Amino acid sequence: MDDILTGYTHFLTTEMKPKSITFLHVIKSHEAADDMIEMFPEVKDREDVEKALRNNLQEKIDRYFSDSKVEIDLLLRTGRPTEEIVKVLDQINPDLTVMGKKSGYAGSGVIPRRIMKYVPTSILFVPETSRYQLKKAIVPVDFSDQSATAVKAALELTAEKGGSVTAQHVYNYPARFFPNLPDEEDEKKMDNYLEEKKHDFVKKHSLPDDVEFVFSLNVDGPKMDQIYDQIVHDQADLIVAVSKSGKGITSILREDFTDKMAYYRFGIPILLVKDKEKHQGFFKSLLKKN
Repeated sequence: MDDILTGYTHFLTTEMKPKSITFLHVIKSHEAADDMIEMFPEVKDREDVEKALRNNLQEKIDRYFSDSKVEIDLLLRTGRPTEEIVKVLDQINPDLTVMGKKSGYAGSGVIPRRIMKYVPTSILFVPETSRYQLKKAIVPVDFSDQSATAVKAALELTAEKGGSVTAQHVYNYPARFFPNLPDEEDEKKMDNYLEEKKHDFVKKHSLPDDVEFVFSLNVDGPKMDQIYDQIVHDQADLIVAVSKSGKGITSILREDFTDKMAYYRFGIPILLVKDKEKHQGFFKSLLKKN
């Protein structure tokens, strides 16, 4: 994932134009470093371990950023990954956090899930199957204000290369139809209802006419399956959604649909946009308690 993340981050510099990028590696514990000393005779002590890791990571970074004008920093920390990442994020206060999302490699992805809950910044999860392009974005919408924010973010990201955005609404018929399917008249009523919701949504948030809207009926299974099908159909490069997690401890315990999307194996990057100021206060209080 180091090579994948470094390469994709370099690609992002052609789209987002950041002023600086900080790469962070956390040595999980003292025990891990001690094991390396035992396994490799040339490594004499913990300083050698850090030096070897830094040199290895710097080589990967230089492979992509040797001629870049972006300010690059590489940090090594030792401790529990989640705690160290949270501390560093508090110190440097980034606009975006980029993390790997393992789908083909071994790993539970527990750390990205925790980070997603604890940090106030927007997060981009990058799987190993990511392509170096941002021409087509999918935005799951429920006609909320947060959905409009996600659509506008997707439009901004794809505008550089003249890309396009598909706003997808996945819906179910009311429970009163179960187990029978609605008839033709009921389907027409639902279509009219969705078109009205779309019209009001576009008008309220002044969305451009070139945003394509897709209504996907979910008959069985998780709604994420419908989003995956649309990604395959559009050959999309990115999913954009807004995290609705609020303030307080309940926001950490509760997972909404957007949070669960981060766990699904879509095979393309997913950007979870957060309101930085809204989440900053609770984030600060967590650090003080720790």
